[in-house]
Amino acid sequence: MLVEGFQIAELRVDPKAGEIAGPGGLERLDPKVMGVLVMMAQHAGEVVSREALLAQLWPNAVVSDDALTRCFYELRRCLARAGGESFRSIIETLPKRGYRLNARIDAAPRPAPTPAPASPAPPPRAPERASTAIGTAPRKGSAWQRIALLALLAATILFVALRVQRADPPPAKTRTAAAATTPEAAARRSIAVLPFVDMSAGGSAAFLADGISEEIINRLAKSAVLRVIARTSSFSFRGQAVDIRTIASRLDVSHVLEGSVRTEGNRVRVTAQLIAAANSSHVWSRTYERNVGDLFTLQDEIATSVAAALDATIAAGAARGEAPVNAEAYQVFLRGRFFYNRRAPGDVERAVAQFERAVGLDPGFARGWAALAGAYALLAGRSGPESARLRARQGAAARRAVEAGPALAVAHARLAQFLYADKHPAEADAAFRTAFSLDSHDPLVLGYMAAYDLERGDYEAALVAQREVVSRDPLSGVEVLNLATYSFLAGRLPEAAAGYRTAIALSGDIPEWELALVQVLARQRKFDEALQQLPHIASPAIRDLGLALLQEAPGQRSAADGALARLIARPGSASDIQMAEVFAFRGQVDAAFATLANWREALSRSGGLGPSGRINAVETLRTSPLLQPLHADPRWTALLAAK
Repeated sequence: MLVEGFQIAELRVDPKAGEIAGPGGLERLDPKVMGVLVMMAQHAGEVVSREALLAQLWPNAVVSDDALTRCFYELRRCLARAGGESFRSIIETLPKRGYRLNARIDAAPRPAPTPAPASPAPPPRAPERASTAIGTAPRKGSAWQRIALLALLAATILFVALRVQRADPPPAKTRTAAAATTPEAAARRSIAVLPFVDMSAGGSAAFLADGISEEIINRLAKSAVLRVIARTSSFSFRGQAVDIRTIASRLDVSHVLEGSVRTEGNRVRVTAQLIAAANSSHVWSRTYERNVGDLFTLQDEIATSVAAALDATIAAGAARGEAPVNAEAYQVFLRGRFFYNRRAPGDVERAVAQFERAVGLDPGFARGWAALAGAYALLAGRSGPESARLRARQGAAARRAVEAGPALAVAHARLAQFLYADKHPAEADAAFRTAFSLDSHDPLVLGYMAAYDLERGDYEAALVAQREVVSRDPLSGVEVLNLATYSFLAGRLPEAAAGYRTAIALSGDIPEWELALVQVLARQRKFDEALQQLPHIASPAIRDLGLALLQEAPGQRSAADGALARLIARPGSASDIQMAEVFAFRGQVDAAFATLANWREALSRSGGLGPSGRINAVETLRTSPLLQPLHADPRWTALLAAK
C-alpha cells in the first residue's frame, strides 16, 4: 500500500509522517500536498484529471483551481529540494487534461526488525536506488492561458520599454521597509492578511469580505516598519486546508491575520484575529458590529489595532489621500474590485460597469476613478477597433483620479501608466515621480520603481526594488519573472535561472518564459539542463530558438544548425530581434547586424520610428542580454543612433 510508504528513485516518501527524504534532506509536506503526491503515485504514468484530484482531495468542499495549482507548485518545490532539480520535472502538466507523474514507483524497503528494548536499535537499512522513467514528451500549452498570461507579460515589458526619458531619479526616500529598522525587527514585523471568510447566508457578501481584507492590507502597507504580503500571494491560500505555520513559512512572515464577515440587512459583523506563526497563539482578536456605511472607519480600526499589536503605527483616516466616500459608492467599488481581481471570463467588463457606477454615485471618488483607469487599460490592451476608444477613456479616468485625489499615489501611478502607453514619456516620468514621493510602499509604485531603475541602466538598483516587490508578493509568477529578468540583465545568471524556474512553476508552461530559462542555461554553458528543458516548450518555433543556441553542446551542432535553418526558412516564425539574438549568441555578428538593420528599416518605412518609437526601439535593443556581445562593435553605436 502506498500509504505505508514508497520510493521514487532516491526519494523515500512517508505519507503517514508527511515527509519525503532524499539526498537533499528531509522535507515536510502539507497534508493536501502529500495527498496529491500519493494520488499521482497511485496512477504513475497515467494522466490524472484536475477534476479527479479535486474530488478526491476536497470531496465536500468547493474550491478554486488555484488551490490545486498551489499544491503542485509546493510539491515540485519540495521534490527538487529533497532530491535535486531534476525531480521538479517528473510531474508533467498537460493543459486541459491534467497531470502525469513520469517516474517508477517502488515499494519502500522494509525497516529492519526492532530488537528488544534493552538492546540498542540497529542503524536503519539504506534504501535501494530505483530507476526512474522520466518522460520527455513535449507539453502542449493551453492557448487561452498563454494569451492571458502573455498579455500581462507583454504589458509589463511594454511598460519597461516605454520608460525611456533620462530624467533625474525620484527624490531621495527610503525604498524598503527594511531600511527603517533592523533585519531582526523587520522579521518580527511581517504579516499576511488572508481573505476573510464570507459567513453570510448564501455567501452573498464575498465581495465585501474580500474588500475588507484588501483594504486592511492597503492600510497596513502604509507602515514604514511592517512588511505586508500583497493580495496576490496571501489570497492564493483561499480554499486550502493549510495550517497557519505552513502559510507563514511559505510567505516568510511572523504573523497572520484571518477573519470572517457576516452581513444581515444593513449590519455587518466582522471578526478578526492576529496569530503568531511561531506557536499559533492568538496575539489579538476582536469582533466588530457596524452599519455597512461605516466600513471605512471599521477597516481603519482593525488595521490600527493590528499595527499596534505589532508595535507599529500607521496613518489613518484622511492620510489615505482622498476625501470621504459615499457609502453606497464604496460598496459598488468593492464589488467591482472583486470582479477585477477574480478575472473570470467577462469579469473585467463587469468590473468596468461597477467602477463606472461607483464614480457616477460619487464623482469625487479618487480610487474609483483610478480603478476604472486600470480596468480600461486591460481592455485597451486587447487588439480590436475599440482599443483607441478605451485608451482615451483610460486617460480621462486617470486624470479624474488625480483631480479628485491629488495626494493619492495610485492615481498618479495610473496616470503614468496611461502616459507611457500614449507615448508621452516625459510627462509619464513626472507622474511616476509624484506617485513615488507620495507612497513608495504601494505595490504598484514599487513595481514602477524597479522598472524606472532598469530604464536608467541601473540593474543593481532595479534588483533591490524588485526584490522588495517579490518579498511582498512571493507567489506572483509575473513579479518573480520580472526579478529573474532583472537578474539576467545584471549578469546574475544563477539567480536568473532559479527565478525563471520558480516563475514557471507558479504560472504554468509559458513558452516564452521557458525560452528565457534556456537562454540563461546556455549562457551558463549548462547544456544538459538546457536540453532537458527544450521538450517542455510547446511552440515549435520557440523551441527552435532555444535549440539554435546550443550549437556548442556536445553532439548538438547538427541539431542546432537545423533549428536555425528552419527559423530562416520560415519568415515571421520569430521576430527579427529574436533572430538577431540567436546570431549574436552563436558569434555570427555580421548576420546579427544585418537582421537588426532590416528591422530598423522596416520600422522606419512603417512610421514606427518617430521620436518615441525610435527611443523605444533603442531601449528594446539595449536591454537584451543576448545582444551584449554586439556592444563592443562600432556598428552597435551607429545602430542605436540611427534616425
